[in-house]
Amino acid sequence: MNKRVPEKLLAQIIAMVPPDAEVVPLDFHYEDEDYNIAVFVGEATERAVLQDSLYDLIFSYDDIHGTNSLCYVWPDSERPYIVAGSKAAPS
Repeated sequence: MNKRVPEKLLAQIIAMVPPDAEVVPLDFHYEDEDYNIAVFVGEATERAVLQDSLYDLIFSYDDIHGTNSLCYVWPDSERPYIVAGSKAAPS
């Protein structure tokens, strides 16, 4: 079931990412998560460090609210494939 990502969660994510990042609630889910959120950043951004920080935020939010959320950090170049709902990028 697709649920609208709560504004409070989106605001917390937006506050944590670089100013040039784009936070996009996705309308598809991989498995049984309540929310699926993509964060698109420039190629020079340390995605792994940002991803770790976002995991902490998401896990805390989910623990408090009893939800199951995904929030992945993607390079801008993956945006067309992720937003389109495809997990496959061209080789």
